[in-house]
Amino acid sequence: MTTPPTDRRPRPLPRDVAVIGAAGGLGQGILGVCRAAGIGFTAIVRSRPERIADVPSGSRVVVVESLGDRAALIEAFAGADAVLTALGVTATTQATSALLSANMAAVEASMLAAGVDRIVVINTLLTSRPGQPASRLMRFFGWMPGTMGRGAREQQAVIDALGNGAFSSLRWTLIRGGLNARGKDEPPVASADWDGALNSWAPVSYRAMGRWMLEEAAANEFVRAAPLVSRRRT
Repeated sequence: MTTPPTDRRPRPLPRDVAVIGAAGGLGQGILGVCRAAGIGFTAIVRSRPERIADVPSGSRVVVVESLGDRAALIEAFAGADAVLTALGVTATTQATSALLSANMAAVEASMLAAGVDRIVVINTLLTSRPGQPASRLMRFFGWMPGTMGRGAREQQAVIDALGNGAFSSLRWTLIRGGLNARGKDEPPVASADWDGALNSWAPVSYRAMGRWMLEEAAANEFVRAAPLVSRRRT
């Protein structure tokens, strides 16, 4: 697979997106880009919709308590050009209904029923590509107790599911991304794999990653692929 060019000429953006996990840091970063760029959005949250402020005309907040609730997801996905995930595992994320890995069939079926076939999924920079064994670091973190271990196991479970054919009817992109709240607010680079990659291990901001996700949702440069997306190597 060739690596797409890394220049910063403007790339197209979608018209309307649905964001799963919109209340978290990355979700808020994506919504911020949507507001600035005039992209309509459906912010999907499990509870407390009031956490999403400044909802422009033509956008909305939808409560979906379970990712297995197909009727609710179909309604939430309606009218979107693409679905973006901004899900993480937190101390309060205990139920199977909150995990993407356990509900990928429901998400896929709901997207197709709503007429949407494009999804961009966030994951960690530490993962291998779908279909490959878990990296040594992911195995290490997966053994840890508490939220960190559960988060690593969930991220790896999504990778394994894609490798086993999940989302096979969708145009998916799985981002192996470096991002956090203290990441630098600069456009990331994207590479197919570490061999010859321009990537560093340094993270970008939620907003910078959110914009890259929105751009990729329209550009379709990494369909059914798992690019590395992080700060440029210096």
